[in-house]
Amino acid sequence: MMSDMKAMREKIKSLHALVVDDEEEVLNSSLQFMRKIFHSVDGAENGETAMKMFKDKGGYDVLITDIKMPRMSGWDLIRSIRANDTEVFIAALTGSPELDSNGLIRLCDCYLKKPVNIEAMAQMLEKIVKKRGM
Repeated sequence: MMSDMKAMREKIKSLHALVVDDEEEVLNSSLQFMRKIFHSVDGAENGETAMKMFKDKGGYDVLITDIKMPRMSGWDLIRSIRANDTEVFIAALTGSPELDSNGLIRLCDCYLKKPVNIEAMAQMLEKIVKKRGM
């Protein structure tokens, strides 16, 4: 398993990721973990900030976002980004038991439930590699 993770990391390490979560502790631990995998990782504490970063900085290959956030939900963020970018890999992250009340999960490449374990992370990395044809 760990050798698989190393091989996948080698394939995707040059990608740029944006992690969005309104819970500071979750965001910080996610950033710490993602920085071991991706070349460049930015964090945002809400959907509005993430949307601004996406527009201003651009160039993100991966978006991992919480769903339930104040000001701009993860679903609104995903909908806005997907309308302009069909290539970015989008993972929805939530601690909420309800999966998808509006059918918006189809806009995502991956769905992760909190707390995210190493197996779920490995599966997400495999999906990134597959989508990007690496």
